[in-house]
Amino acid sequence: MNKLLQPGRIIFATGTIALGVLCILMKDFIVGRPPAWPADYAAINPVLGYITGIVMIISGMIILVRKQAGVAALQVAILIICFSLTRLLPNFTANWLAAFKSMALFGGALIVACSYPAYATKTNLKNGIVFTGCLLLAAFFIAGGYAHFAYEAFLIDFIPAYIPFHAFWAYFCGVCLFAGGIGIIIPQTRRLAALLSGIMLLGWFALLHIPRFLADTNNPGDRMGLCESFTFCGIFFVLAAMSPKKN
Repeated sequence: MNKLLQPGRIIFATGTIALGVLCILMKDFIVGRPPAWPADYAAINPVLGYITGIVMIISGMIILVRKQAGVAALQVAILIICFSLTRLLPNFTANWLAAFKSMALFGGALIVACSYPAYATKTNLKNGIVFTGCLLLAAFFIAGGYAHFAYEAFLIDFIPAYIPFHAFWAYFCGVCLFAGGIGIIIPQTRRLAALLSGIMLLGWFALLHIPRFLADTNNPGDRMGLCESFTFCGIFFVLAAMSPKKN
């Protein structure tokens, strides 16, 4: 399972770079899909998008070259707190799923940071941060599972036409999200749950998000979905590699 560690980091870094490019294109920090800035702050959007996008790209590149990679992953987590969660949490009820996603990306960046040797001698700190990251990932998965049942009509239409049995897959994936969220909280099942969740997300990336992106490359939602699913895939592979095997 340790063989997944570096591929997971590479996937996370690549997703981070792609999200940084989107920030530049969208002229705003769009990781986690926060709402627009209030009118009083609208003037900062172009500059903020360019700066945060560049920092995301540099952070991803640092992770790829493995020097100060833990610090780079922490930078990603800090950007998400400062420029996504500060906009999402005050309006949580209107953007609850995006808020859970943003928190999960924050927790995932923390997990990736803890996968580097700087935390090797700080076991209690590392375990606490990883568990916090798992809780945030689990909350997003459980919220996503609920959304598969609460908004099944949207999910059924979201699945590409070439995939049969849309209703079945919408509900089945909702159950898988519930199972993955619960599984990564429990230490005895975390390793397997993280591995299976990463494989599931990789499947969504290949079978769902790539076709939707290719069908309309200018759709901002599909561009985000492509980058987000790939980034989450890397996070779960890193978590699976870090989790000890338990009976």
